[in-house]
Amino acid sequence: MKPGKRNYKDSLFRDIFNDPLRLPGLYQALEGSAASPDEIKLAGIDETLFSGIKNDVSFFVRDRHVILAEHQSTINANMPLRLAMYLMEIYRQYIPADAVYRRALISLPAPRCYVLYNGEAEIPDRQMLRLSEAFGRQKSSMELEVEIININDAPKRDILERCHELKSYSVFIAKVRESVNHGSMLKSAVIDAVEYCIKNDYLRDYFRKKYKEEVFDMLNFAWDQERALQVRAEEAMEIGMEKGLEKGRQEGKQEGLVRSIRNLMENLQWTPDKAMDALSVPPAERSRYKAIL
Repeated sequence: MKPGKRNYKDSLFRDIFNDPLRLPGLYQALEGSAASPDEIKLAGIDETLFSGIKNDVSFFVRDRHVILAEHQSTINANMPLRLAMYLMEIYRQYIPADAVYRRALISLPAPRCYVLYNGEAEIPDRQMLRLSEAFGRQKSSMELEVEIININDAPKRDILERCHELKSYSVFIAKVRESVNHGSMLKSAVIDAVEYCIKNDYLRDYFRKKYKEEVFDMLNFAWDQERALQVRAEEAMEIGMEKGLEKGRQEGKQEGLVRSIRNLMENLQWTPDKAMDALSVPPAERSRYKAIL
């Protein structure tokens, strides 16, 4: 049986950790405090306010904390601003609409903001970004700190030793990179990494339930071109766009390939040519794709 339609914007990291049963381990690793699944509640943002963008993981722990964690393979100096915007939207949903006009103090869960980094560039195990850095030398009344934590698989990396799910994710990514760097095709590398994790009890139950193709898609290394075109064709037929179907196929193919190239460049720190080598883009077409990137 083939998997049903799914949202290709979801990432593997988001799919793994937007599960309350896996969040106690992540919370313990980040904060050093225990929490049961019953004490954790997922917190989402209104995607319509952020052009369909989803934050990776956000959740409440009792009334104590609201945790925001973003997974990234490159360091983005604007993460404090981005997470501040997410946080305000979460608070907006958390309190009644008229609460800010009340005289009594509103009790809020304290925010803790993290970026979990697994790019190939070398960075310290931990470092801090601050919103105030965006204000230059001007005195500010506002601050938000974002801790960047290196989660690349490495010996004695303490956060990975404290969270099996995070360790498992890092092992999986490391295995995929290792295979690709030794010449494997991406899909083959993903399949081998899934089988390795199942055999060695790294998120075994999770990977057993997932189709390898679905894991491949969620990693965003490359889209399954035929499946992407099929989905687009189905959607076009549903809204009566039969006349534009052929055009939609061609545009969908180009859009999917551009997305694949960009994701390879971001996730594996590759040049455009190396990404297009991996995706078997014909040499005659490469200048056209480079102009779009």
